[in-house]
Amino acid sequence: MVASNFLYACVAHGTTVLAEYAPLRSNANAVATIILPKIAAEDDQKLTYIHNNWLVHYITTAATDLVPGGVTFLAITLSTIPRRLPFAFLLDVQKEFNKTYTPEQVGDSETPLALSSFNNVLGNLMTKVDSPDGDRATVVRKEIDQVKDIMSQNIERVIERGERIESLVDKTDHMNQTAFAFRKRSTALRREMWWKNKRLVVLLIIAVIFLVYVVIGFGCGLPGWQRCTGGNNNNNNNQQQGGQANGQN
Repeated sequence: MVASNFLYACVAHGTTVLAEYAPLRSNANAVATIILPKIAAEDDQKLTYIHNNWLVHYITTAATDLVPGGVTFLAITLSTIPRRLPFAFLLDVQKEFNKTYTPEQVGDSETPLALSSFNNVLGNLMTKVDSPDGDRATVVRKEIDQVKDIMSQNIERVIERGERIESLVDKTDHMNQTAFAFRKRSTALRREMWWKNKRLVVLLIIAVIFLVYVVIGFGCGLPGWQRCTGGNNNNNNNQQQGGQANGQN
């Protein structure tokens, strides 16, 4: 929004303009003089007139005994400006005007621009409302948009983090399955090695027994071990037979 959106503003007692401000040269003040006589001051009003490509916004304070003509706060803007801005401006003007002047001062002011000291206040308030920060709704909307952006970023991060967690869970499950398969294969291999060791021990025992048998067998006479068994029996039998023969003689 640029400064040319506001063309003119004034405070009037009845049809008498007490203070005014125009940021740019135009015939907006002439339009104001046409509109002011059409505004009734019997009660409080808040209306907008359309004049070509301009909008004439005003609010009024009802006439009283001290201010018989009532007070009108008027602003002329381009038709492209949102209505909330000029009315926010007029409410600020009304508030500051009532703080600055008493009803007696307003009622006694019958000459044009009698309260021209208020012109600067009109200009300052117009600049304030006409600035980018003056549109409170726009500011709030921007803040909401910023919050939305932050929330969207946070949601994206949460989703990304969830994907990472899911990937980590998948990797953990894969590692668990791999570890289980490795443990199963290790158990089977250990059992297989145990049986191999047992067979080797049995074979060694058999080999030792066989070697012992062979060694002893060579000493006792293979294959019948006659020297260790049959030979002794024969000698004993021969001796017994010899003894019996001698006895008979």
